[in-house]
Amino acid sequence: THTRTQLHRHWERLWERLESETMEAAWAVCVVVMAIGVRASETEKQLLDVLFESYNAKVRPAQTADEKVTVRVGMTLSQLISLDEKNEEMTTNVFMNMAWTDYRLRWDPSNYEGIKVLRIPSTKVWLPDIVLLNNNDGKFNVALYVNALVLHTGIVHWLPPAIYRSSCSIRVKYFPFDWQNCTMVFKSYTYDVSEIALHHALDDKGEREIQEVIIDQNAFTENGEWQIRHKVSRRNSLAHDTSYEDITFYLIIQRKPLFYIVNIIIPCILISILAILVFYLPPDAGEKMTLSISVLLALTVFLLLLADKVPETSLGVPIIVKYLMFTMILVTFSVILSVVVLNLHHRSPHTHAMPGWVSQIFIHTLPRYLWIQRPKVEAPVDNTPTIFHHNTDEYFIRKPNADSVFLKDNTRLGVQPDRLLSEMRWLVNDIGQQAVLHPDLKAAVEAIRYIAQELTDQEEFDELKKDWQYVAMVVDRLFLFIFISFTTIGTLTIFLDATYNVPPTDPFFDPYS
Repeated sequence: THTRTQLHRHWERLWERLESETMEAAWAVCVVVMAIGVRASETEKQLLDVLFESYNAKVRPAQTADEKVTVRVGMTLSQLISLDEKNEEMTTNVFMNMAWTDYRLRWDPSNYEGIKVLRIPSTKVWLPDIVLLNNNDGKFNVALYVNALVLHTGIVHWLPPAIYRSSCSIRVKYFPFDWQNCTMVFKSYTYDVSEIALHHALDDKGEREIQEVIIDQNAFTENGEWQIRHKVSRRNSLAHDTSYEDITFYLIIQRKPLFYIVNIIIPCILISILAILVFYLPPDAGEKMTLSISVLLALTVFLLLLADKVPETSLGVPIIVKYLMFTMILVTFSVILSVVVLNLHHRSPHTHAMPGWVSQIFIHTLPRYLWIQRPKVEAPVDNTPTIFHHNTDEYFIRKPNADSVFLKDNTRLGVQPDRLLSEMRWLVNDIGQQAVLHPDLKAAVEAIRYIAQELTDQEEFDELKKDWQYVAMVVDRLFLFIFISFTTIGTLTIFLDATYNVPPTDPFFDPYS
């Protein structure tokens, strides 16, 4: 135990000695670094004092008055934030890449302990005053004035971040299957082409001009609604204005239509199907008008929803609005034609007489072309003679009394049996109106004749009413096929036209011009 205690104390003394030596070494390193840092800071301070001793940030870095300062402009896109179709405004998050040569900021690194790069506040150096001309919010400048990176050769690199809201003319003809060409125009707000020359930015090797928008894949955030198809840039000048020059960045973007297909187009197609089914609903159901008007109101709601999304322009009508208007016209006609069908269905012989051409066309001609077959149940003809049983009403089978059928004085008139038989046949053949009947029997016969006539008239009335209802059914089926054809052809024509609206392979070609 004593030996173990001594060993433990020995290790503690050794650890304390090691910690003491380590701390001394660390302090020594820190002192050396601080000395070097202080010395470097002093050297950098001396260099800055020399460079800015007579430097004027308001003076253009040109050795002669007619010398042009070459300014290279590039742009790195960090995020396409949004495209507001209503206000025709594109919002982007970018990093500008500007470079120029300032001969007043050159030095020999060997005289300043090898310092080759300085980071100088941008407010202290000359800036080419490059701004976004087609801004939409009145903010021309960048979001943050970061330090400028100055090389010993006099080359100045300035990479300020910016959130630009640029104007973008929206073409709404093929919305939501559209693509847009949005531009960002950069130009010096102060200097013209005689003082500075705008060029594209160079690559990392400084050999090739980058004539496009740079996208940093590590920092770029994909937009959920738009997909970038082309991202080129071009230097533009005007033939009638020789002093004008700009660098324009073109972002040709195509919309991802899945949101509109799921939330607007598919519901509109389903509503169109409901409008078609109006003509499949029997008129006796009493809901044809309710269904038609409900579909019309639903389309009106969709049209109001799109009104907040589409820009207020009279230059074109969006393809989805065309389809909604097409569907609304069909539904409006379905309401009108439903009224016509209901009117035909509820007609009767008391109010309308059926013309011959209506019967010929809608009863005898059209049904076989519309796959309609009218069920007509006819009672079978029974040719077996009627056998009267003993318990049959004796009023109709017993021999009538001569006194009650003929005049009571027929014997006095000398009525012969053959004449009696002739008069009976006359009565049986319903020509016995001239025969003299008993008053009670005559009233009964008249009542029976009246009832028979009423039954005949009612049967004819029902047949004519059923004819009108059948005409209404044929017209309903005819409108059903017509609406199916028009809806199918119209939908395919409208949306298949949008499949040809693709961004051009040449980004500078305008198919709408």
